[in-house]
Amino acid sequence: MRELSTELADPAAPLTLQLRIETPENVVLNYQLAGPAPRLLAYLIDFGLRVASMGGLCVALTPLAALFPGSAVGFWFVAWFLNSWGYYAISEGFFKGKTIGKHALGLRVIHEKGHPITFWPAVLRNLVRAADGLPYFLHGIGFVSTLLTRNFQRLGDLAARTVVIAERVVVLPTEPVILERIQPLSRDELGSYVPPAEMLTAIDHFLGRRYVLSHDRGHEIASLLAKPLARRLNYRGDPNLVTQYPMAFLARVYVTFLRRPDEADVEARELRPRTAAAGAAR
Repeated sequence: MRELSTELADPAAPLTLQLRIETPENVVLNYQLAGPAPRLLAYLIDFGLRVASMGGLCVALTPLAALFPGSAVGFWFVAWFLNSWGYYAISEGFFKGKTIGKHALGLRVIHEKGHPITFWPAVLRNLVRAADGLPYFLHGIGFVSTLLTRNFQRLGDLAARTVVIAERVVVLPTEPVILERIQPLSRDELGSYVPPAEMLTAIDHFLGRRYVLSHDRGHEIASLLAKPLARRLNYRGDPNLVTQYPMAFLARVYVTFLRRPDEADVEARELRPRTAAAGAAR
């Protein structure tokens, strides 16, 4: 992968929170870098949780220290080591680059080339935390490093080639499907298979976001479901509907098997008298 924007490589370019990366597949990835302030706040949250956990451990070990002082002290040092060095490496290595503090603020650690961080880079990143934390617990060197590097990287980030990004929640626009304009499929063209409600919901969500995609791309994605669904339905209608207009086919399937609550109530009311009459005839 390589960085798309030449501004990131130009020292004279203005500082920006946007990180743009282009993959070998020509896919552009856009990230928003996390600045020093939210990263410091996330660190304070994690630090508070670590202090609270060690305080609770002290209270729990007090009875044991009176009986087995050596064992209690040894257990304390093991817990302190895991709390100081293991907390960040394990959290970021196994929980998608997040600690509790980062999760609370919507931050995440990733590789500077755009892919998720793995365990060993997370270990390396946090081993260098000892140098970033100088003077002790104040993270003065790490804070200065984030101000002097273009991608707000502390020494651990530079060693492990990682960056911290702010996750953004994207809400895709939706357009309701106008059911009255869609003609359902004829029952004579279908077999006995009835699509499950989860599939109809997925079709509804896809059709609601159809305007986000281009016409060709929408049909390309829709065909991935339309073709196997047509075989499952034993569809005997116009084959061009499935191959050339798969979005339209999915819309007609959706309307065919969609049962509104009011329609279901009407059908149930009509079915009860017929069932009662049939029982009386027996």
